[in-house]
Amino acid sequence: MDKLTLNNIGDPKSRSERRRVGRGTGSGVGKTAGRGHKGQKARSGGNVRPGFEGGQMPLQMRLPKFGFTSRVSRVSESINVKNLEGVKKISIENLKKLGLIKKSTLKVKIFGEGKLAEKPTDENIRISKGVKVG
Repeated sequence: MDKLTLNNIGDPKSRSERRRVGRGTGSGVGKTAGRGHKGQKARSGGNVRPGFEGGQMPLQMRLPKFGFTSRVSRVSESINVKNLEGVKKISIENLKKLGLIKKSTLKVKIFGEGKLAEKPTDENIRISKGVKVG
């Protein structure tokens, strides 16, 4: 065995050599180079985008569209008056501490039928008609 030098070290993860297609009929993948005969996909640069169905209405366009997420709902929440029983100071910071609203919430609406002990201190808290204050 030869002495191990930089010239004869092989790559330990080497794969088989790349197939050189279109190099003559004797190569096994010559002439049409594995593309078949004629047609769009046989041409250079001839391919279709994913989801293209040859002019037929694509599946993603045939299926019904549904769903919508309002960007407002990501930062606003609503709380029932019943959940606020025993809460003395009604502010967004206080509601976050008590775990009644998410930390990302910026606006709150209080709804339901009932009474609040005092008016909310925060201007970003709205109250529905059914809620009585005082």
